[in-house]
Amino acid sequence: MRFDLLTEYWPSMWNGFLITVFLSVVVLGVSTPIAFVLALARQSGRRYISLPAAIYVNLFRALPALIILFFAFYALPQLGLSLSALQAATAGLVLASSAYLTEDIRAGLLAVDPGQHHAATALGLPYWHALRRIYLPQAIPITIPPYITRAIIIVKGTALASLVAVSELTAEAVRAISITYRPYEFLAVAALLYLVINALLAFLQAVAERSIARKYGRVPDAAILVAP
Repeated sequence: MRFDLLTEYWPSMWNGFLITVFLSVVVLGVSTPIAFVLALARQSGRRYISLPAAIYVNLFRALPALIILFFAFYALPQLGLSLSALQAATAGLVLASSAYLTEDIRAGLLAVDPGQHHAATALGLPYWHALRRIYLPQAIPITIPPYITRAIIIVKGTALASLVAVSELTAEAVRAISITYRPYEFLAVAALLYLVINALLAFLQAVAERSIARKYGRVPDAAILVAP
């Protein structure tokens, strides 16, 4: 292994790593609230609310993320909206990721016993109160594993941004390889840095699950949650 090359290109690899982390955090941070609202919209009994949400989710799940990124970077300027490479990559990844996250969150909400919805209605609880006190505390533990899995997929998916001229981790590794013709060193470093991010996400999942287990011991009952 050529450690001298790693030392020479480490600053650019580190900058690429920071851009990957930044892109991952922004995409996940923006996609999550969008997905939560869309998941609630898909649960709505009003067609004029649920139908647009369903169209959004099915459309962006059906399209390859790379096509969405290319459209944001290459096609939008022809329509009068010019985005930087980083903005286009962020927008494209948010559109794709929020569609998948919507279904992950909706699956957690659907896993709550329907009888508890009826019980909340019978008790006269307002929807938002029941959502906060009954549905979400039970849906969140169920949603954590698929949510973290989706977060890991988002981190790995940021590599697509290299194809729209974003100098993230994969782009910097490929650039160093094209100059030095030493793929082993730079691919190994890139793989290690991706592992660091995703190991941290897996650790956060374990911490969250242990915290919930200590608080409830199991998936909480509606009776416990409604009690003052």
